[in-house]
Amino acid sequence: ELTPVLLSAVVSRCITPFKSQPRMKIDVRLPEDLQVLADPVELGRVISNLLENARRYGQSTSDGITRVTIEAAQQDETVLLRLSDQGPGVSEQALQHLTEPFFRGDEARTFATGSGLGLAIVERAVQRMGGTFTVLNHSGGGLLALMKFKRAR
Repeated sequence: ELTPVLLSAVVSRCITPFKSQPRMKIDVRLPEDLQVLADPVELGRVISNLLENARRYGQSTSDGITRVTIEAAQQDETVLLRLSDQGPGVSEQALQHLTEPFFRGDEARTFATGSGLGLAIVERAVQRMGGTFTVLNHSGGGLLALMKFKRAR
């Protein structure tokens, strides 16, 4: 059931467990009043899963700190939500498979503790909410998760 969800409230709730981690810095750039059509619990799981993925694999190669930026912008009838880290990223070949169940990028395999389902679950959850999900190598290094949702009025 999709309802209007205040994006800043969901993000605030999701980042709380990560605030106490000294090797993780999260920069949130969201309009306070921006709402999306979503399931609030499912959206929280998506954001939490992406944050956990960044914590595990998105450490900066220079100092080992995980820096995550979460930002959103309204585009006509949609909202573009971006979550990026500054880690090593993945090869272009691996990038094409990151949302496949049980696939892990080469860098992630070294430190693998999960099932390899994280990004596959994220993609399906976003699609169930009528959105789209794409993961790219960020131009400044690291991974960039792009999600597009319908804007709530």
